[in-house]
Amino acid sequence: MSSSLFDRILSSSINVKHRLESLLNICRIYKHPSWLSDDSCDEFYRFYGPDLSDIQELEDSIVSISVLIEHLQHERNSTETCEPFPNYPLCKNGWTLKDIEQIEKEQVLNLNILNLINLHSFNACNNELDKQQCLKSELDNTHIISNDRRHLNTRSLSTIPNSCLSCTTNKNLLDLPIELLLHIFSFISPFELITNLAPTCRYFASLVLNHVYTHIDLYKAASVFDVTRLLSYLTCLRTIAFINWDNEVSILAWAIWFDRISKATSNLHTIRFQNVYISPILICFIVEYFPHCLQSIIFDYQQVKSYERFDLILSLLADKTIQLKHITASYQTGITNFGILQLVNNLNMVVELNLLYIEAINDETVKILCDKHNTYLEILKIDGAQLTDKALEYIDCCRKLKSFMIEFCTNMIGSNFYIFQNFDNLKELCLSKLTNASLESFQLLFDGKHIFRNLALLKLGECHSIDDNCVRSIITMCPRLIDFMCSWAYSLTDDSFNEIAMRCQHLRRLSLVGCHQIYGRILDYVPEKYFHHIEYLNFEQCNQIEDELLIKLYKRKKSISIINYYGTSVDDDDDDDHDDDEDDLKSF
Repeated sequence: MSSSLFDRILSSSINVKHRLESLLNICRIYKHPSWLSDDSCDEFYRFYGPDLSDIQELEDSIVSISVLIEHLQHERNSTETCEPFPNYPLCKNGWTLKDIEQIEKEQVLNLNILNLINLHSFNACNNELDKQQCLKSELDNTHIISNDRRHLNTRSLSTIPNSCLSCTTNKNLLDLPIELLLHIFSFISPFELITNLAPTCRYFASLVLNHVYTHIDLYKAASVFDVTRLLSYLTCLRTIAFINWDNEVSILAWAIWFDRISKATSNLHTIRFQNVYISPILICFIVEYFPHCLQSIIFDYQQVKSYERFDLILSLLADKTIQLKHITASYQTGITNFGILQLVNNLNMVVELNLLYIEAINDETVKILCDKHNTYLEILKIDGAQLTDKALEYIDCCRKLKSFMIEFCTNMIGSNFYIFQNFDNLKELCLSKLTNASLESFQLLFDGKHIFRNLALLKLGECHSIDDNCVRSIITMCPRLIDFMCSWAYSLTDDSFNEIAMRCQHLRRLSLVGCHQIYGRILDYVPEKYFHHIEYLNFEQCNQIEDELLIKLYKRKKSISIINYYGTSVDDDDDDDHDDDEDDLKSF
């Protein structure tokens, strides 16, 4: 008899085929504008889909999943007639029916699994710890630890006094209630839990894996078989990232992995892909296995060759049965208006949408998005190459917006920038390529009538018209700025820079790229008098600010990351060169 795992994979594969066929029918019915025009090379049509190549891709995907279904059905029929297990692979990763049967039978925790999870989590844990330790002195832990990890403490056993670790009773640690043990574990870093505590016994290993480990980055550091076994034990998993697997995971392996995750936990809410080849079949399996728990999916920028038909990916994610709310697909190729509208029209709720560098977005797309999801939308980051000021009128109804970014606002003149005053919860505002926005548009935005009490990040890119008076208004109306960028504002002088230094008490990051009238002499009093919390300063292409001024600042506080005129970081090498120059002058 075939295993329940085998049956679930077969059933899911059949459903995947149906999903692909449904999308194929939609694509065939849809009439691409270029099909109705003699001028098929018109630049206008590249923003619309699907095209014939998308249809061909779906047909190829249906063939691939059909072959898998045929193989699975053949093996099931063989086992039902009591034939011996075949030993030939069902996919390129080498899975056989016997391997699938064996996974279902594994019950006892193998401590070698800890070595595997240690391998996957080493870099992630250390990076997280380094980040938290750098900020710990200036930030409260409740602000730097995410909600998903707030129960974990970065302190290790090595930082607890020996007197606290001594015990004069004969009470065994294993006899303590689980709740108390988990509380004790909360004072130990995740990395130390895996490397030091979990290997001591299966009981502790089970507690760590089942109750503590909520996130894992899966690198291509082990075989697909070892990863499968690992996923079976992560019962507390909430977020997972697949990193650098390229195109080396077969359709069947993805199905087995997702099945293991769905059986181990029903709390998985975020999946991230980085340098992984995305395919329509992969996305269909995600929708099949995680319809009721998955809320966020992230497709990072692909350093290797990316999937070029991402319109199909968005269309397949656009399923009314799935609880998806947060979508990040910036920098992906092949996205047109068709895929975006499929996503917007079919998802029940869009809370976050990140589609930077996707030129297909136009005013009408924004209107449809805002009409349906205005009561939910909190984060919107999109490309503005085709957007006009009209798009901002549609966005005005999304009053829950907390983070808003439009890149390449070359067609916007800013006549209605004042609408941002209507977003009481706005924490991040980023507008780039504001080459045509007038000074009056910024004056309307920061007109003294509305204080942006929650705005912590403000980035205004290539805003040529902004002057010193406008910066003063920004400082007054945005009293809680932590991150401020104002690039290529040619009119800015030391008057506004001094105002920033003296009045922005919470500022940690400042970028004034291309502001070539700033000399920055006030930096001589940083951080002793001004910029007490500053962590990052960017003066690229600020040709009036002398390197010596920046080097002296770096010597006083080396924790500050400083970018000089050439776009390079001021570091110890600059410090040494500066000392050598001084010695040469003295000897001279």
